[in-house]
Amino acid sequence: MINKTKRTGLFLCALVLVSCTKTEKTSAVRKNIEDAVFASGYIEMEDEYIVSAKISGNILNIPIKEGEMLTENTLIATIESNVQTEQLKDAEAVYSQSKENASTSSPQLMQLQSQIDQAQHQLAQDRKNFQRYQELRAKNSISQLDFEKAQLQYQSSQNNLISLQKNYQDSKNALDLSRRRSAIGVNQQQDILKDYTIRSEGNGEVLNVFKKKGELVKQGESIAKIGRGEFKIKLYVSEDDIAKIKTGQKAAIHLNTYPDRDFMATVVKILPAFDETEQSYIVEAKFDKTPANVFSGTQLQANIETSKRKNVLVIPTSYISKGKFVTLENHEQRKIIVGSKDNEWTEIRSGISEKDILIKPKD
Repeated sequence: MINKTKRTGLFLCALVLVSCTKTEKTSAVRKNIEDAVFASGYIEMEDEYIVSAKISGNILNIPIKEGEMLTENTLIATIESNVQTEQLKDAEAVYSQSKENASTSSPQLMQLQSQIDQAQHQLAQDRKNFQRYQELRAKNSISQLDFEKAQLQYQSSQNNLISLQKNYQDSKNALDLSRRRSAIGVNQQQDILKDYTIRSEGNGEVLNVFKKKGELVKQGESIAKIGRGEFKIKLYVSEDDIAKIKTGQKAAIHLNTYPDRDFMATVVKILPAFDETEQSYIVEAKFDKTPANVFSGTQLQANIETSKRKNVLVIPTSYISKGKFVTLENHEQRKIIVGSKDNEWTEIRSGISEKDILIKPKD
């Protein structure tokens, strides 16, 4: 038993040595290949917008929840507005007073009107007196001095009435201006107060809620994210590859939420400007058939098909060393020129043919 065991062990070792010394060989073959550009990205809705606070304050109410569908003018949040409410009341009180002052029944205007009425009565008397003196002077029944006194009194009454009427109009204009200004003040306070109640701009789905009831929100801070419309795919493409991308090209999309499946999509838009933040160009695509469950913000990877070529000479990528050399059967190192490649296959443009036998380089 001991000798048999030893012989078996030696035989196994010999097999291991033979298999370890066996050299892997291959030759170039012809294949139909598809060139593709890799891109990473994410999913978002067609129209997504952030609802931000226009003023600072404590949130009194925030009734929305993630996933909730909103209609236009739905309440999103209410911010404490006690101070602003008091300011609006003050502005309304000022407007009410100025409106009353500008009415024709206000004490100031009524007093001026009373003076005008008296001046008109006095003018009527002085006119009548002047006309009588004018007739008497024509008959030489009164002196020139008495006539001039009556004439001067008549002219004085005319000027007094004109002055009072102008004073009345100036006062009325000033009171009207004050009324209009105070009305503008009320409108401004009302507009400011509206900023304390935040509502949706239209239909949409609540994607994120960033604040809670009782929290302090500062002006410009995000409160919620709303989305609507179809889902679209945003892809980041490098500068080296962007020239290969065209609208209408197909893309295989691998979603992180569907690790075992790929979905086909079509490139629909290429944004013209370089994105400094992402250091990439941005390409948009749409699903040919939208997955059953899609979530805004889902991360993804894509292979955008840029061309199809037939009868291309390729070798396994693992047979290439230093990116540009292959080893022939006679151990000759030969330089090659490669084209497109992936982890499995590399295109050979020149350097070897299908007749050459290659050996796999040692790791």
